This record gives sequence, structure tokens and C-alpha cells, in this order.
Amino acid sequence: MRILPKVELIAIGDELLNGLRENTHLVYLGDQLLLRGLSLNWASELRDEPGEIIDGIKTALKRSDLLILTGGLGPTEDDYTAQCVASALNRPLVHDPSVEASIRAFFEERGRQPSQNNFKQCAIIEGATILENKNGTAPGQWIEREGQVIVLLPGPPRELIPMFKDQVVPRLVGGQWIRMADPPVQMRSIGIGESKVAEILTPLLAPAEGKVRVAYCAHLGYVDIRLSPVEGGLHRDELKALGEACRDRLGDGFLGYGTPDISCILIRQMRSLSKTLAVAESCTGGLLASRFTDIPGASKVFKGGVVCYNNEVKESILGIPNCLMKQHGAVSAECAVAMATAVAELMESDYGLSITGFAGPEGGSEPVGTIYLGYHSPLGVWSRRIVLPGNRSAVKERAVFCALDLFRTKFERYKMFDLLESLQC
Repeated sequence: MRILPKVELIAIGDELLNGLRENTHLVYLGDQLLLRGLSLNWASELRDEPGEIIDGIKTALKRSDLLILTGGLGPTEDDYTAQCVASALNRPLVHDPSVEASIRAFFEERGRQPSQNNFKQCAIIEGATILENKNGTAPGQWIEREGQVIVLLPGPPRELIPMFKDQVVPRLVGGQWIRMADPPVQMRSIGIGESKVAEILTPLLAPAEGKVRVAYCAHLGYVDIRLSPVEGGLHRDELKALGEACRDRLGDGFLGYGTPDISCILIRQMRSLSKTLAVAESCTGGLLASRFTDIPGASKVFKGGVVCYNNEVKESILGIPNCLMKQHGAVSAECAVAMATAVAELMESDYGLSITGFAGPEGGSEPVGTIYLGYHSPLGVWSRRIVLPGNRSAVKERAVFCALDLFRTKFERYKMFDLLESLQC
């Protein structure tokens, strides 16, 4: 079986270099290739300048076996990818009637007429295999040349992702470009900083140096840990055992294998115990509720939420006494607990979760970024005070994550209590 050692990605578009758009292609394709035993050796971003694109392609063809280009296949004047690849390969562009028919059918289904510019996408590099685009008008192209493969993919992720999964991957497998390899072990920790995660795991991973590739990636509230096999390194069972040892070492900081979302974890756990949740939020304006409603099937667990941004709403809808807010303030531990309890009673849910605070740009009785979380459960009520850095949007996002993590840690204790109760019975 052929092993493909050199893979390169070229993402084309001014928007990637002037800050208008993030290069999500690199993240997605790098991850998908690694899961299939390949890894990117080079990745670059090029402006919509034909000369620069052609030079970049020629350089890549000298060093890479598999070259993937994304973007620049659209109908506008600054979409040059196909003609630049044709120029670098010294091949002509050929009008393809099947692509023209697909474009006409695409617009007809939507009750629209294509403009003449759309038919620019009918120009296919001579000898290329067309990759059908079921979500747009720009076809992809697969080109084989002297033992190399060049793949052209459209820029929009809704078009690129299904085309890569459904058409590129099967061709790579069929042509034996993808080697069968043990998949990496992917884990996600929560509530621990990246440096602390590395400090915890390094003594465990150090003996395996040279036998496994370790990578850390920090996100908001999460740190992802990936253990990838290397040639002549750990076997699959040994890699899994090392992952289990990392899980034990992380303890409560271990969220799950893969890249699970905390909201999904909570929904699944509550469904397994037939428990329900309602939320009340002030400064986050509905973001907490949105994290649950983003999940299909959440209605079996999530009862609903109340956005009580104004104190009058806290009083009229949730029934929080005005005297409580006057005495302690709307941003206080007492108010947070009252909100969580009131929304649980209002919606007849087992649990209540609340957020109140000063998101900025100005504070009040406490500094900007001061947040109080409230938690109501069958075992009792708790509150937590946190002070978060960042601008208004950042504080709101972090407050939501902290609320979810509070619920996770408290709910884990409830599950253990529930288990002990059942054992005693």
C-alpha cells in the first residue's frame, strides 16, 4: 500500500489575509486528514492575485504529493483558481456542458435565472474529474498528474465539507493514497487551563516520548488533548490505555473522549435520569437558554428560560421580592439563588440555573465582569461569584460557560447521591 508522505493545503482569497474571514478550511481539513493517517506538511494562504497563485502552485507541486486548493472557484472576476492551476499544469480549460446543465438546474429549482458570470464555472481543467457540488454551483475538480493528485474545492464550508467527505475521501481510499492507521485518541478537559493540563499529564506522557505525538489545543473553557500514533510507536491498545490513564489523572477535569460539548453532555445525563431544567438570566440575555436549544431533542429536558434583564421583570414574572433586590442588589448571591429557585418553581423543573452580573462596559456596586451564578436542585441551592475579564461579549460568553460548568459539577454530585440512595434501597 502506498504511503503518501507530503500533503499541502493552499487556501485562496483576499478575505483570509485581510481579517474578514477565518481560515476554517485548515482546521477542518487538517483534522480530517489526520484522522485518516495523513497530516499536512504545509499550509498557506494566497491573495486573489493570479501571479502569486501560479507561483504558489508551482512551488507546491515540486514538494507535495497531494495538493488541495480551496476557494476561488466562484463566478466573480476575482475567482482565478481554475485558470491558475491550468496555467501551472500547462493545460487548457475546457467548457463542460454537464456543468452548465447543473448550473441551469440549480437556478431553475430556486425560481431564478443564472447570470452569464455563473457559466464561468463551466471551465474545467483538461483531464480533470468533476466533483459534483450538490450545495452550490462551483464544481470541484480532481486531477491526477505523474503520481500526484491536485484537488480543487469550493470555499464555502457548506459546499466544501460534503464534497470532501463524499467524493474526495473515497477517491483517496480507492487510490490507496490514504493508509490504514490507528486513529488518534482525542480527549477534552474542562475547567483547567492549558498549562495546568500539560503539567498534570507530562509526567504520565514523558515515558512515551518518541512513541506518541502529543498536541494540546485550548478553547474557551476547554483544552483538547490529542495522542497520535507515530511509526513504530505505541500500538492501538497501548494508545487507548494511555488515554485511560490520562482520563484518570485529569479526574473531574475530564469531560469526554472526542470533542464533546458540555451542553450535550448535560442534556444526555439529565435525560438518562429523567430530570428537567429551567434557566433565568439577566446580563446574558438568552445565551444560556440558546446553548440548550441548539441541541436536537433538548425539549425532553429543557423546560425553558426567562430573560429578566429588568428588575421589574424579576419581580413580576419570577416573583423575586423587591426588598431582596433593594437589600442585596440585583447582582448578588441572594438574587442569583432566588432567580434559580423561582424559575424552577415557575416551570416545575427539577433544576434551576441562573446568571446575573455586570457585563460592562460599566459596573455598579461591583467591578465590570462580576457575575453571580445561582443553582437550584433537589439537594439544595448554591451560588458562585466569579469575576471575568474581557469586553461585554466575552464576559457574556464566559459567564454562560461558567454556569454550565457549575451545573456539571453539582449534577455529578447529585448523580453520585442518587446512586448511593438506590444502593441503600
